[in-house]
Amino acid sequence: TRGVLRNLKHAGGLKCYPEINVPDITPQQASKRFNYVHELLESKETFRDWIWSDECIVQVGGNRRMITTSNKYDKRRLTGVRKFAKKLMVWAAITWDGPGPITFLEEGETLGAHGYIGILEDFLLPFIDNWKGRVRAVFQQDMAPCHTAKDTKAKITEWGIKTAPWAPASPDMNPIEYVWKDMKHWIGKNRNPKTRSAIQDAALFYWQNILTKERCRAHITHVIENMEHIKRCNGGPIVDKW
Repeated sequence: TRGVLRNLKHAGGLKCYPEINVPDITPQQASKRFNYVHELLESKETFRDWIWSDECIVQVGGNRRMITTSNKYDKRRLTGVRKFAKKLMVWAAITWDGPGPITFLEEGETLGAHGYIGILEDFLLPFIDNWKGRVRAVFQQDMAPCHTAKDTKAKITEWGIKTAPWAPASPDMNPIEYVWKDMKHWIGKNRNPKTRSAIQDAALFYWQNILTKERCRAHITHVIENMEHIKRCNGGPIVDKW
């Protein structure tokens, strides 16, 4: 119970920190990550024409916390998780010039290749055409199955969209991951929604009013710094703020 955890924390002089997650990277993946960042840094890529995209589950009421010593990396932990947390799956994209399109999946809907193609057609294509056009824009997506499916690749080629290469196990190189973290924190602190529709309204408000061009640029700049660190670590994982 909360009371027991609180008493244990105070009696032991413990502190509460969020769990820290880093990608579980194999030597083969580390090699690919190193080669990837090396090529981008050597080419002095500015990412001004990139569209960074991803999916995310916004979950309110189910955040995990660990109680440990003042050393927040201590692996000893007591974890409490709330039940019946409300969830909402979001797909969105950001650019150097600010937030891009955002959309929400229906309750119980899973994102397969067909659904993902529909999202790209309804939201990504109009955005690209109005932003910089398909000749200049570079679309980034990770290696999720719906992204790498044969039908998805064929459609992207048919549409004439240039895609960015991507390294495996590399959420620390996608700035939208930091956007997700900030958005969840803002929703939990400022809205505390109780229903899916309330979560959606809060996420949309954040996207349209809180996520500024300056915030997007700060996250992209941070990812460039991550790439330099990953190169120094020979492609290994890094402990980051996200």
